[in-house]
Amino acid sequence: MPLPESPPLGKLPYPPPLEFAPDMAQFWLLWRQEKFWACHEALEEIWLQTEEPRKRFLNGLIHGATATFQARRSHGVGAARQLVRARVKLEPFCPVYEALDVQQFLDGVAGEVAPLIQQLTISQRAGLVVLETRLRAELPSTLETQTSCPQKL
Repeated sequence: MPLPESPPLGKLPYPPPLEFAPDMAQFWLLWRQEKFWACHEALEEIWLQTEEPRKRFLNGLIHGATATFQARRSHGVGAARQLVRARVKLEPFCPVYEALDVQQFLDGVAGEVAPLIQQLTISQRAGLVVLETRLRAELPSTLETQTSCPQKL
C-alpha cells in the first residue's frame, strides 16, 4: 500500500551506482527521486521471486530504503529498527555487491537515521541491541563469515 512520501530534500543518502542489474532500474530511479517507500514497493516483488543469497541482499536494500523513509518522517524507533535490519542483512555483501558499495550505502542510510537515534531513550536503544543480537543469531553461518564491513550503529 503506498504511503505518502516526504518532500524531496535534494540530497540522497547514497548516490545510485552507475551500473546495476536491469531489475534494479526502478528501485534506483525512485531512489534518485527520493521516493523511499516506493523503492521498498519496487523491490518487494523482485525479492519475493529471488533465491538466496541475492534475496537477503535485496531485503537489506528494502530495509535501507524503509529506514530512510522512516527517518524523513521523523519516526526514530522505526528508522533505527530498519537500519539495524539493513545493516545485518547487507554486511555479508561488503565491500561491493552488484556494483553497490555496501558500506557507503549503509553509512548514507545511517547518516539519515543518526539524528533520530540520538533522541531515543535508553530503553529504546537497548531494544535495538536485542534486535541486532537476534538477527545476527539467525544469520546463516555462510553469510556471517563473509562480512568485511565494520559493525556499527
